[in-house]
Amino acid sequence: MIDEIDSVNSYDQPPVEERAMSVEELDKILRLQQSIFAQVAGNAEYIDTLNALCCMAEQLLPNSVASVMLRDEQSGLLNVLVAPSVPQQGVDALQGLAPGPGSGSCGNAVMRNEPVFVRDTFSDPRWQDLRQLARDFNLCACWSMPVRNNDGNVIGSFALSSFEQRAPSAFHIRLLDVGASMVNIVLAKQHQEQALEEQRKQLITALECDSLTALPNQSKLKVQLKNCIAMQSLLLINLDNFRFINTAYGPSFGDLFLCKVAQLLRQQFPEAELYRINADEFALYYRLPTDLQQQVERFREYLFGHPLKIDDQLFSITFTAGGASGRKNLLEQAVQAMSQAKARGKNRYHIYDAELDEPDQTLRREYIRWNAMLHQALNEGRVKPYFQGVRDNSSGDIVSYEALVRLEDRGKVYTPYHFFNAVRLSGLFPTITRLVIDKGLAEIAGTGLILSVNITEDDLLLEYLETYLTEKTATYGVAPEQVVLEILEGISASGKKNHIAQLTRLKDLGYKLAIDDFGTEYSNFERLLELHVDFVKIDAKYIKNIATDNKSYEITRAIVFFARNAGIKTVAEFVHNAAVQQVVEALGIDYSQGYLFSEPAAKITVDHY
Repeated sequence: MIDEIDSVNSYDQPPVEERAMSVEELDKILRLQQSIFAQVAGNAEYIDTLNALCCMAEQLLPNSVASVMLRDEQSGLLNVLVAPSVPQQGVDALQGLAPGPGSGSCGNAVMRNEPVFVRDTFSDPRWQDLRQLARDFNLCACWSMPVRNNDGNVIGSFALSSFEQRAPSAFHIRLLDVGASMVNIVLAKQHQEQALEEQRKQLITALECDSLTALPNQSKLKVQLKNCIAMQSLLLINLDNFRFINTAYGPSFGDLFLCKVAQLLRQQFPEAELYRINADEFALYYRLPTDLQQQVERFREYLFGHPLKIDDQLFSITFTAGGASGRKNLLEQAVQAMSQAKARGKNRYHIYDAELDEPDQTLRREYIRWNAMLHQALNEGRVKPYFQGVRDNSSGDIVSYEALVRLEDRGKVYTPYHFFNAVRLSGLFPTITRLVIDKGLAEIAGTGLILSVNITEDDLLLEYLETYLTEKTATYGVAPEQVVLEILEGISASGKKNHIAQLTRLKDLGYKLAIDDFGTEYSNFERLLELHVDFVKIDAKYIKNIATDNKSYEITRAIVFFARNAGIKTVAEFVHNAAVQQVVEALGIDYSQGYLFSEPAAKITVDHY
């Protein structure tokens, strides 16, 4: 045994070629380093970079092949990572190499964690297990440098195998050392990129997974639907009255309840992929078109006879559902179907039908278009009040003006008929009311005219009117008595305490109150008296046909009779021709408003009739 060790050690003598490196050789190594660093900085594929390293090393040692081997962390065996000039048979023969005393230069370098320089592979005992490989591929000499990670642990080898029996020079040893360092840098960068990619995947998984039920969430569903190319189906299920569970039993029990529901849905819909897309809403995704109505009916029938049992308590579950089948826009269509189901009450469902439901899609697109146009117009000052005169039928004079909202765009003027839904759904009523008050008061400043402004329920909910009106009337020198606040009949009739209190305070400050579109809803006459309303504006649908429709005439006559006895002035809206005005005057209506006397305009002009 001692003789064998001595024999091996005898091959570990310093290189025969002990001359110092020349300036030219140092420059070659420097250029190799610069080339590899450039590829690393350019994010080249790590395999391509290592292949390039081997090829450059082979050019610096003619009649040689270079290779990089990596040690498997689990088995400890060596495998060829790159060896661009080695035939495939040679690569295959080296795969799964076990480091050991006779396993060649690379096996010994990895085992001993030190450089191994073999001058003659045909006789060196360190190649005894690979002797046939050396003869088959004429590998006469092999020099191997261990590749270490940043902690100093061996992870593989970088080797040059020569077709001549020779010892390495100082230049070759430096080349091997630099090459091994380059391999570590390239592999470290690749490992870092792999770790970042794994973190990214884990983050995406976390973002696409519901933390409570471990179900994929809405984000994951959207990704899935985005790749939909064939007919598929989607069913949304929303639990009815889940908030009562949370309120009565607490959030922890509510979480348990949702987990139990998720288990139930998995059991009852095994052919569907289950997602949790909202607090109490789940999605069932079918990769093939499915009869969703049948699925809903079957589940409803099951729930009727199988209450959900949690902690020895039984819960009867009902749900509202919306579904759609098709190739695209499944989620949008299912959501739309869900909205229609909810509009009909609890425990209902609706399956999207393009022929029946497409008009709603058109309305949605219209809302999106007008919403964008409205916001841009507000930012650019193109939402403005237009003023329509109100005629005093006793004097024939225009004595007041109503501020009507208009949107100007590319030379056209749009009425609220076009953008009302966008205003309502975007919550912009208070913004527009403030704008109309400010610009309207500026218009009548110093004229003594009366200005009517429409007030919405949203304005009353925010409770800003009293402060804002006080500030603006002071700014423009307008008396509160010059301002008429027009509220819809429904606001006054609903009798919300806070609304009534605000309107009463505004009335006490001197502002006048008018009920707009009177007669469109269930009128609360008692509320009119309670608020001490100054004006009742009779709805246009009665006035426009009053000269030809007896029903309109009788309703209008009744309103006028009540108002006169209550001391409330009346205003006829939509007076558009002389025949209508003749009936209005005959009924004793105090004021007329309409195109017969005044068309809405951006500026106020005082006329007499």
